Amino acid sequence: MSVQPLETERLVLTPLSLELLAALSDRPAAERLLGARIPDGFPDAELGGFLPLYERALRADPSHLGYGPWLAVLRAEGVLVANAGFVGKPNEDGSIELGYGTESDRRNRGYASEAAAALVAWGLEQPGVEKVVSRCDPGNAASIRVLEKAGLRRCGESDGMLAWELASRRD
Repeated sequence: MSVQPLETERLVLTPLSLELLAALSDRPAAERLLGARIPDGFPDAELGGFLPLYERALRADPSHLGYGPWLAVLRAEGVLVANAGFVGKPNEDGSIELGYGTESDRRNRGYASEAAAALVAWGLEQPGVEKVVSRCDPGNAASIRVLEKAGLRRCGESDGMLAWELASRRD
């Protein structure tokens, strides 16, 4: 299955393929495949913990490509600045869960918001997707701003986290 990169004003978003995933253990190989410099410390602990689950899902079903992490490269500098993506294919209710992260020295520049907005739009165009959902800590003002800028609306609270969603506008 082929999922094309997405381009925003400043970023190129590339879905994390099996080939790129395997190359992450060899930074120069991963940088060649991505066409960008990858900062030290990538992936962080949260994304790193998710990658084995994503790899298993992608190996079992290649149509998971696009419903996992995407890498956001700042076009002007050719460097990975953020990641965003989904925690899997649509659930029974047609929802996909959005997550994101920004490299620590690149925060507060709008990269996560730009990446999240592009992926929300992409996600809502996919067959079987009825809504994009997300969760964040109530004290994480930066994450709240990302979700607001991506068009999600707060819809409640669950397990001490704020719940967010944006439903498809399909007729």
